[in-house]
Amino acid sequence: MKIGNVDNWVQGIGLTGVMVSLVFVGLQFRQSEDIALSELSDSSVAWGIELSSLIADHADVWHKACLGEELSPPERIVAGNIYWRYAQGNLNSWVRIETTDIGVYESSFLTDAFAANIHRYPGFRKMAESLGVWYQLGAPLDNLLTKKFSEDIFARVSELEVLEPNPNSDVMWCGIR
Repeated sequence: MKIGNVDNWVQGIGLTGVMVSLVFVGLQFRQSEDIALSELSDSSVAWGIELSSLIADHADVWHKACLGEELSPPERIVAGNIYWRYAQGNLNSWVRIETTDIGVYESSFLTDAFAANIHRYPGFRKMAESLGVWYQLGAPLDNLLTKKFSEDIFARVSELEVLEPNPNSDVMWCGIR
């Protein structure tokens, strides 16, 4: 066998090894992406469970807050905490859907639900206006995503005020998507 033939065989084996390695890297990348998406889904579920538990554990305070009734200082802390968890979870889910297209539903589902709570429950509206729906995790209003989130919510609130001028919803659904 000539040296040129051996050289060609060695190059072919080397090229095959590189290609097989690239296939395995691609498979590992795909597996890492699947794991990350699974963890993201788990964190969304954990957030939902935590929010539901907070509302269930403090239903009387939360219902008073949603109706706009007077709250004691400790009750205001509890209601504010529930509101912030709701707002934070909605913003985080909305941003994830807007930036990655990862989600079970459209991002408008989140803004519509948030807007419905603001429109239907005077206390929720008061919390949204006083605490803000956009200032999450130190994100200033000039952040384009948080600004769009807020604008989408309040545009939908305006639409709901026309569609449903006298909302009458059971307070049990306040804060629920």
